[in-house]
Amino acid sequence: MTLKESGVIDLLNKEFSSVYLDRSAGKNREEVEEIMRKAFVSDTFLTSSNAITENGELYNVDGNGNRVSAMIYGPRQVIVVAGINKIVKDLDEARERVEKIAAPKNTVRLEKNTPCAKTGKCEHCHSDDRICCSYVALAQQRVPDRIKVIIVNESLGY
Repeated sequence: MTLKESGVIDLLNKEFSSVYLDRSAGKNREEVEEIMRKAFVSDTFLTSSNAITENGELYNVDGNGNRVSAMIYGPRQVIVVAGINKIVKDLDEARERVEKIAAPKNTVRLEKNTPCAKTGKCEHCHSDDRICCSYVALAQQRVPDRIKVIIVNESLGY
């Protein structure tokens, strides 16, 4: 949502449609999975983060694992675009932000049948539609300058 709200997705579709891979272009589950695999070995992976701590840790919760796995290893470079609303004090606040803001809003957007879609907060469910499957805190990257974080001075995404 951050990349969409910031205009990055529109720019990529307009200027780089021949090389930009977007899983939403997949017509079925197999095509979506193929796009996600190609993105994993891309030169550049664009994403956002669920939360960024004041110490610089990137905290993300993922359903399929494709986003967090690409952030950890795969693409030559990762560019994270995040609004100031994603900045939190520490990992405890990051977890709270995901449970009270990011996950419930994403389940609604994705039309998932989960308790948090109904209550607006994480219920620590085991629903088949659950999108909170992999919890990852990135504290440091061994490859210098591989991950670049751009903080936008406005509220973007969930």
